[in-house]
Amino acid sequence: MFDQKGQIRIIESFLAIAVVFSAVLVSVTFPSSPDLSKQKSLSSMGTQALVKLDTNGTLGSLILQSNWASIRTALNILLPMGVSFNLTVYDEAGYAVNSEAVQNSNLLGRDAVSVHYVCATRSQAVEFFVIRLQLAWAG
Repeated sequence: MFDQKGQIRIIESFLAIAVVFSAVLVSVTFPSSPDLSKQKSLSSMGTQALVKLDTNGTLGSLILQSNWASIRTALNILLPMGVSFNLTVYDEAGYAVNSEAVQNSNLLGRDAVSVHYVCATRSQAVEFFVIRLQLAWAG
């Protein structure tokens, strides 16, 4: 009565549909890769902020004066709203120079990007500092 080949083809097509459907479900449930463009833009913004702050040796003189509040204020102005930062200044020997935290919020639990910048003072005795600026999107 019924053709055996036709029934097998129908069962085969239902199995193929089930395999495709399950593959789509599995691919949707896995998280996507982190957005690298946001990290690159954070890195670029951080570098630009440090370069702008170091214009005419301003950053070096603020570090020599230990004027951490002015550095924090300048970074709050130079970086866009919604960006959290933490800045640490290291001397030539690799020891942290800043005695207080230079940050606008806590970066714990966030995907942070680190920017390193070398700064030199414009005094008679030239001193070098390595600045590590960590950035993350707030929220």
